[in-house]
Amino acid sequence: MNDQQSKTKNSNQETNLSSKALIQRYRLMIYGGLLLIILLTLGNAIYLSKQVKNQILSQELHHGDETLLALTQTISVSLNHIDRMRYAIENARQHPELTPRSPTIKYLAEQGSSTSTQGLWDSIPEPLKASVGQVFVLSDIRDITFDLASLLPMMPGVVATHQQHSEFQWSYYYDGQKALTQLYPWVLSSDILAATNTDNMDDALAVIYEAGGTFPLDLVGEEQNSEGIKVWTQPYMDAGGKGMMISLLAPIYESDNFVGAVGTDITLKVLDKILIELRSDLGHFAIVDQNGTVIADSEGYLKGKTEAVKQEEVLSLTSIDEARKVETGLLQTDQNGNWVSYKLEDTPWNLVLEIESSKIQNHIFETILPYLIMGGLFAALLLFTVLYQHWNFSQPALQLAQFVEELPRQFPIDIPDIPSKWQYWFVSAANTETARRQHVSTIEKQTLELEQRVEERTHDLQEALKTLKATQDELVHSEKLAGLGSLVAGIAHELNTPIGNALLVSSSIKQFNKEFVTATQEGLRKSVLDNYLAQSNESADSIERNLHRAAELITSFKQVAVDQTSYQRRQFDLPEILHELRVTMTPTLSKDLISLEENLTESIAMDSYPGPLTQVLMNLLSNAVTHAFSGKENRQVTISCSLINDHTAAIKVLDNGVGIEQEVLPKVFDPFFTTRLGKGGSGLGLNITYNIVTGLLGGDIKVESTVGSGSCFIIELPLNAPETTSST
Repeated sequence: MNDQQSKTKNSNQETNLSSKALIQRYRLMIYGGLLLIILLTLGNAIYLSKQVKNQILSQELHHGDETLLALTQTISVSLNHIDRMRYAIENARQHPELTPRSPTIKYLAEQGSSTSTQGLWDSIPEPLKASVGQVFVLSDIRDITFDLASLLPMMPGVVATHQQHSEFQWSYYYDGQKALTQLYPWVLSSDILAATNTDNMDDALAVIYEAGGTFPLDLVGEEQNSEGIKVWTQPYMDAGGKGMMISLLAPIYESDNFVGAVGTDITLKVLDKILIELRSDLGHFAIVDQNGTVIADSEGYLKGKTEAVKQEEVLSLTSIDEARKVETGLLQTDQNGNWVSYKLEDTPWNLVLEIESSKIQNHIFETILPYLIMGGLFAALLLFTVLYQHWNFSQPALQLAQFVEELPRQFPIDIPDIPSKWQYWFVSAANTETARRQHVSTIEKQTLELEQRVEERTHDLQEALKTLKATQDELVHSEKLAGLGSLVAGIAHELNTPIGNALLVSSSIKQFNKEFVTATQEGLRKSVLDNYLAQSNESADSIERNLHRAAELITSFKQVAVDQTSYQRRQFDLPEILHELRVTMTPTLSKDLISLEENLTESIAMDSYPGPLTQVLMNLLSNAVTHAFSGKENRQVTISCSLINDHTAAIKVLDNGVGIEQEVLPKVFDPFFTTRLGKGGSGLGLNITYNIVTGLLGGDIKVESTVGSGSCFIIELPLNAPETTSST
């Protein structure tokens, strides 16, 4: 109920909002909605920014994988080229019997036997120059016939590779004893001398074996390269103007003996070309070696350089150690951007992709700029629409509501400054308020006059009420006297019979005494004495019976008012009291052919007044004897008791008599009410019962009945009777 009242109160408060509160709420709603749109637009922009950034990073990682694949394919060409050269020489040295002996080989061998110029093949025909290259030897060269025969089988593969891939500048063989070297493509010995700035081939070969200070044989020799793996040199500037170069070397072994090395010089422009062709709009690709030297770059930083370029000159987010230590292909985050490092297999290089935050942010801004413009235009259009509607419609309407609400308190009425189209409504409201005030003034005058009339009528009604109340008191008193008169008349009628009978018998006794005295004077006979004694006994019995009846009626009349101070309170067991009542009343009820049954629980402990309770039950049984069984042959009364709860017990007195009519039921406990007034009923028994139960015992009594099916009196009593000032 409280929740319902609270909801109703809140609903009324919502309904009764003042116009000012409505205006404030409306403005809050308008500006809150606009703010919400702005926040949603910004939130959407932030969300789009994150999505675009994730998309950018995903695309760049995919781009990095594609670039890594292209580089791996290109590098694999160099690795395969060196492997084929090494395999061809090692196989020829291990199986010389399988080396083909063609006229060309014989011719070249003969040419190689001449060491006059130390450029063995200076004078060979042009077609052979393009197929076998050049061989340079020391002045005191040993027999190199076997060496030349083992070198020639690799040349078809070398020629084919150079023809297919322009990035290969030189392919060569270094003798382990530094006695000879084979070089492809063919070059004249005088050109070698000029290129090495020497005047003899021995000095030129010394320069060649130094190879710009890298000492190729040392790089792949047994001491520095015990595993026999392929080795990449440091990048260097080509003396022939080819730009930045790098060499790939591989050792040659014969029966575990180091006999020399093969190598190829590759221009780094091919790697630059791949990175530039696959360059990203946002990312920056660079290949760096273990020393931090830049091998290739997608931005063209190496173009025109004459010296090696360090990593820190090209990359801004990645250090040398970081690029080599992190997991390959895993995106890394820096405060200035993101980067990822890829390991190039079979090389000492890493492909690094850097994406600066500034570029990402610029790209994100360019991507979401149309959305921001659309959102801004939408917000501006909505703002214009809402404000236009607010200024021209909503606000005047709310002002009108406020104006109407405040009209009763405006003296004089002042119309605010509003748009002209709304002027009519404000003027109409003001005119209506003026008419209302005039009408209210008229009503107030009429009300004053009505109050005066009501006051006069009230005075008259108060006087009439006093008279009516006095009359009512007289009627109540008369009703009580009438009831008491009916009771007294009934009791007088009931008393008249036993007292009249007693008077008649006493008169008879008086006559018997006179006759007996006369008889004694004449002489007393035995028959006269016997007759006198018999008549005296009968008369005495009759007088005793009639006086007892009169005493019972008088006692019942005296019990109309229950004297509570005459009862004793004690603890007792209710079923035991009811059982004793049944034992006591059964002989009396048997005279009227009434069977008294009991239906009792095992034990109900009470602290109350057993005497008045017994009197109540006896009154109910007497009421049943008097009223319940008129014309009934099977007569039965049942007394039962039970616990209602931990504090209350119930007693039921049920009969199978004729029942009580419905219109009589509400009156059965009224004093002086009886359906047998003058026929043995005084109308006091049930009233006495009601007073004892509801007063002294502190309980309640009610009756249920159906005509023809009997009646049931139900008494509900507290286990502990209420305290009284006289209870002990």
